[in-house]
Amino acid sequence: MKKIVMVCLLVFAACGREETSNTATTAAPPSPVPTTSIPAPTTAAGPRSVNRSTPQKCAGDGSYEQALDCFRMSSGFHFTFDGLRGEMTRPTLGLERVQFKAADGVTWIGEAKHQGVVWSRNGAHELSPPDVANQLWQRTTMVLDPQKTEGSPQLAGSESISGEPTNHYHFTNANTGDANDVWVSTRDGRIVKWKVGKSVLEMR
Repeated sequence: MKKIVMVCLLVFAACGREETSNTATTAAPPSPVPTTSIPAPTTAAGPRSVNRSTPQKCAGDGSYEQALDCFRMSSGFHFTFDGLRGEMTRPTLGLERVQFKAADGVTWIGEAKHQGVVWSRNGAHELSPPDVANQLWQRTTMVLDPQKTEGSPQLAGSESISGEPTNHYHFTNANTGDANDVWVSTRDGRIVKWKVGKSVLEMR
């Protein structure tokens, strides 16, 4: 009888272990990790390119100050000065050359040399050029920006000079009292016309 009871206990124990292994729950798969969409990196817009003037091309903004910078470095231009037509060329700063034809048909050429400005008249060296030659040299090769009674150039308005849209600036020379009117192109910033008293310089 004891043997039968022992056998029954062993059978029950074996069945219990099998049931336990059969009913064991399998681990649930891990829940997916929530993903967030990452926007594509945006490239910041680079700094806007700044136009810079060169001796060959003015890139001013129509202001008086930038127009003077263009004039100082200009490699050359054609001009009319009080009715006289000519050309200023500047291969490099300090090597200016001015050529114009006077009212009597004489061609004058002034060149910057180490000893100063040397003038020639119809190809022949001239020690005593007329006053207009020296005035023209100063007006076409140098920036004569005087002290102003107003403190700074005053914008007098916008005008068209020979089809060129310009800003018109006005000021008075504090030393001489001469009225100055300067027209600056709003297309490229170069000086188009400069009037000092009754004397007029036009450039193109």
